[in-house]
Amino acid sequence: MMAVKIKPLTKQQLAEFFNDYRGVFPDWAVEHDTGLVRVQGPIKQHIAFEALRDGAYRPSSAIEVLVTPGTRILSSFLDIKHREILPRDHVARMPKVIKAMEEQFQPSIRRPLDITEVLRLGEYEVARDRVENANHLSALAALNAYVGNIERALLWCKQVEELLKKKGTKLADWELRLAQFAQRLREAIERDEQQSFLGAMTHH
Repeated sequence: MMAVKIKPLTKQQLAEFFNDYRGVFPDWAVEHDTGLVRVQGPIKQHIAFEALRDGAYRPSSAIEVLVTPGTRILSSFLDIKHREILPRDHVARMPKVIKAMEEQFQPSIRRPLDITEVLRLGEYEVARDRVENANHLSALAALNAYVGNIERALLWCKQVEELLKKKGTKLADWELRLAQFAQRLREAIERDEQQSFLGAMTHH
């Protein structure tokens, strides 16, 4: 018996499947051909569709914090039952996949984006998973500063600086950027200039 050769999805195939989802989210913008995004203030919510090597595609969700050097939080895939979809199953499974996305992706992809909810979910994620990652901690520092939670912003800045200091000189470029960001945000807060600092950081 000959082994069946598994082929990854082509870009064109992924784009065709993506277009079926595109119509279900008319208020979202398209980014990088097969991604959906929406923006509210300092946060951008992503829904991505990734082509996998086994020929399936996989939806995912994340929040990008625009007032930081490229941090993301609340990244998630769907549960095992809905995580990967093969081309032959696309039409039959798509309604259930959409329902799973609506139930499992956080914050809700159907309700308006709320910065305070994102902040609450982000802090819960860090506490629940005992996250010690400069990416997450920097995002929480920035969002707290943005909404005026100054003491918590300073707390998260301090945690970023202490975490990276423990690593000594062996920091990756992205860690160096976040160390500098945390220090500059803390200094801006101490001068009561956090809003102008965060505004200058914003990217889309």
